[in-house]
This record gives sequence, C-alpha cells and structure tokens, in this order.
Amino acid sequence: MRAILLISIFLFAFTPGHSQLVIDDGASVNVSNGSKIYAAGNVTGNASIKGAGTLVMNGSSLQTLNMNSDTISHLEINNGSNVVLGTGNLIIDSSLTFINGKLKIGLNDLLFSPQAVTSGANSSAFIWTDGSGYVKKGLTADVIDFLFPLGENNNYRPAYITTSGCTYSSGMVGLQLKNVASPNMPPMIGNYIAAYWPVSKFGISGGSVTLKGTYKTTDISGAENKLSGYYNNGTDWSSQNETHDYAQHQVSAPVSGNNGSLFAMNKFVVVGARALLQGAYNASNGLMSDALRSGTNLIPISDPYRTAPYSTYFTHVNNTIAENAVPSIFGSASSVNDNIVDWVFLELRNTTVTPGNSILATRSALIQRDGDIVDIDGSSPVTFNNIPEGNYVLAVRHRNHLGISLNPANGYKIFNEATSTAYSTNVADFRLSNTTLYGTTAAYNTASHPLLGNVKLLWAGNASLNGNTKYTGLQNDKDAILITALGNNAATVLSNVYSPADINMNRVIRFNGLANDKDYLYINILNSSTTTQRIQALP
Repeated sequence: MRAILLISIFLFAFTPGHSQLVIDDGASVNVSNGSKIYAAGNVTGNASIKGAGTLVMNGSSLQTLNMNSDTISHLEINNGSNVVLGTGNLIIDSSLTFINGKLKIGLNDLLFSPQAVTSGANSSAFIWTDGSGYVKKGLTADVIDFLFPLGENNNYRPAYITTSGCTYSSGMVGLQLKNVASPNMPPMIGNYIAAYWPVSKFGISGGSVTLKGTYKTTDISGAENKLSGYYNNGTDWSSQNETHDYAQHQVSAPVSGNNGSLFAMNKFVVVGARALLQGAYNASNGLMSDALRSGTNLIPISDPYRTAPYSTYFTHVNNTIAENAVPSIFGSASSVNDNIVDWVFLELRNTTVTPGNSILATRSALIQRDGDIVDIDGSSPVTFNNIPEGNYVLAVRHRNHLGISLNPANGYKIFNEATSTAYSTNVADFRLSNTTLYGTTAAYNTASHPLLGNVKLLWAGNASLNGNTKYTGLQNDKDAILITALGNNAATVLSNVYSPADINMNRVIRFNGLANDKDYLYINILNSSTTTQRIQALP
C-alpha cells in the first residue's frame, strides 16, 4: 500500500543539521490548508507535494529543488541566496509566491498549470531563466496579461501574455529572458535594448497571442523614444501591430508562428541591392576584382567616406554612427563571389520626381564581387534606421566612380523590414537591363555578362571626386592621376595604395606602362576621346 504523509501542523522546520527533505518513490505528501513546510536545505521529490498548504524554501544558503517533473501545489521562495531547480522539471499546480530571492531554472522547465498563478515578484525576487529551460503556462482559455515574473541578477524584466479568440488543445506558452541584445538584430541598429524574450507556443490555434516585455532604462542603447516592439520568427522581423509604452518601459508585438522572440529597437528598413563597378569589372566571368583586399588588405576597416579626401564629396544624412566592419570579413569568403571589393555609399531618397528629390538617409556599405551590397557583417542586407516601411529611391555611389540612381518616376522599390526577402522580392538590381535608372543611357556604362547578358555599370574614372570624368580641362582626372597622386612624375609607380587615382582598382597607381590608369581612363571610359565627358546623374 502506498504511504500517504499528511502534514497538518502550521510549522514543520528542518534544522541545518537535518536539512534535507526527501520524498521517496510511492509516497504522497499532502500539506493541508493553512499549513506550511519550511525547508532550510535541499528538497528532493520523487512524488508530488499536494494540498492547499505551502512548501517554503527558506534556507540561508543556496538551495536545490529536485522535483523530477513532479508537482508542487503551492511553493514559496524566501531565500536571499536563491533556489535552483536541480533535476527535472517542476510543475506548479496552484501558486508560486515570492518573498525574497530568485528561482533559477537552469536546463529545466518550470510549468504553470492552467489554474496556477504567481505573486510577490520584484527586483530581488523572480524567476531566472539562466539556461535553456522555459517558464511555461498551460492554457485552456484566453488570458489577459498573465504575468511571467522573469529577471536576471538584480534586473527584473517581467513579461505578459495575452490571448484572444484562440482554440486550445493542451495549449502552452513558454518564455525565457535573455539579458543581451537579440543576436538576430540587423547590423547598425542605432537604438535598442540589451534584453529579449524568446517565446514558444503549441496547442494554440486561431485568434491572437501577444507578448509584452518590460525592459529597464539601463538596458537602452540610444534613445528610448525611438524604440518599437519587434517580433522575430527566426527568419523575419515584424513590427506590425506593435505597441510601446515609454512611461512603463514596455513593448509588445503579436506572436506569429510557434517559436520566436520579442525585442525592442528602432524602426528600420533593409535594402537588398546589387551593382557593378566598371573599374573592377571583368566581363569574362561577370565578377569584379577583389585586388584591394587580396594579399595584404588595403580596404579600410572603417567607413572611408567620413574622412579626407572623400568626406568633402560624401555627406552623411541621418547617420551619425560610423560604420566599422569586422576585419575578418576582408579575408577570403567560402564563395569567391562573396569576397569584398570595396566600400560604397548609399543614399535612400524619397520618390519625389526632380526637382525636389531629397536624401532621407545614407549608409556606407560593402560590395561583393558579384555585386551584392552588404552591411558591415559582410552578408546582411543594409539597414537604414528610423525609416518606416515604404517606397523609396536608392542611389549607389563610389569613391572614384560616378553614382547611379533608381528613377523616382518609376524605378522606386518597396523596402521593408523582412531580411529574408531583401535579396529577392525587394532587391534593387542596378545591373539588370530592365531596371529603370535615372537620367539617359549616358548615366551608366554597359558590358556583357556570361549569365545576365548586357549589364549596367557605374562609370569609373572619377579620380578628382568631382562628379564627372574627363581627360582635359579644369579638374580633369588625368591630372588627378599624374599631378595629385604621382607628384607630376609620370615615371612614378605607387603600389599597394588605396586611392581614388587607382581607377582600375588593381592597388597600383601608374601613368605609363602595362595596366596604367591613364590609358584605362582614356580608352575604356572615354572611348579614346579627349573631349568626351561622363557626368554623374542623380535626382
């Protein structure tokens, strides 16, 4: 016959010398109404602790609660040195009350039955998801702001679940708290928090599930008044139907899919774009040369457009955070197509047809051999901060090429926050013959491509940085090579240099001899004409 332990006394204390409570297999502990078990040491349960009474963890040093996936009806945490779940999950059938200290769940799950509630949590008393375990709430009906009392260290960041119009079949919502910025955060986000809430749900269909998280002001990087709630489903970000309450330091967003996370950051769009630079382009393979990074890398780690000589001609708009790339991305990529060629300068413009087209924001980004323009991580589409989803014109500029732009009249794109589609449905491909660019056909060069047929290129040769390319006259590019770069000595050869005078982008400035920059300017760019000019066309 199974033993039943019925405890009806008000106080049952375990002294430090006898502080281990062990419930053997086959036993059942029933704590009657109004009674409490005070455990000063570890508790190991191989059966449930039931009844209307309470198990109180009130030790003075760290306690371990090993419940092996059994149930405690009423649990109270009152230990400033904290309590940890040791072996197995724990099910709370009725209530979890905090007086003092944290309950750290580690690798285990803490499950609340549908009728279970929690109370008393504050900045020194909460659930700490310090491992892979989740705090899970069973659901059989809709709930409004069910509290998940989450935190870490001395930082209380509670979260709340609201469901509406859902159908439940053993429904469950699980949450964690992580005290770092989301690892899926797009590069170069300017305003965000150092916390996010992973979420999982199952057995719930239809209706809506909304997750709300509370952050601390010390979590904020940037400006709080630019934060919005974002949900990441593992692939895409969405701020649709988000809410933010700066007074309460809270954000919320609908939970789409069964797994994801809630985060707070500024509004943004991501831009997938492709372009080709004439000076580096090779028509035989359809790729650009990556000579500037081959061997000893010459490409700056930080944005070159913020420093001389380029900063005079390239002015950032709504972009105060300098771009700094990780040095390793200038090494060889797993695919040669993804090797970095150089930095480019992007302008996000409104769709107003000239005159009146305005630059809304700029970004410095990196361009790969196949033309993909990527953010400072070397792979992601480019993020523009504090820009709502919508229609925009994109212009691409380069330090010694003439810029090109989509046509505001009919060439704009709908850019959004979905990173997974930024290189497919939303790509701005300046290479393609059917892409409508601003200006006449003189605004860009054309060349053959082994897969794409005819492609469009940014004109090379703007060694003088002044927006036009020419061989003679004031501020001509031949003199920029000879006089400015080579000190008016045609015999000088400068090797391993990062300079606008290296117009064929082979890391050498040369006025005469093989592969010299003067002849590339004269023959390849100006069609062997001293009077021809190439003029930059931007809205």
